[in-house]
Amino acid sequence: MGITEQILSDHAARKDHEGIAWFTQADLQRLGIHDQLFTVMQTVQHTLRLHKAHQVVESQGCTDRWSLQDTH
Repeated sequence: MGITEQILSDHAARKDHEGIAWFTQADLQRLGIHDQLFTVMQTVQHTLRLHKAHQVVESQGCTDRWSLQDTH
């Protein structure tokens, strides 16, 4: 399973009622992903855009976390 698929699976399991799940370096370690936080964010963001997915990546100015959220 690729990084984006792992993130999407974890997002589906943890998202809140607004469809948002935040990811930190600790979350990536828990998932067995050893890349840097924002490297993973860029990878996921790029993959989602390529596939015209119904999720977007947002950092909202944070430097220690980023979120994946469902769009409608």
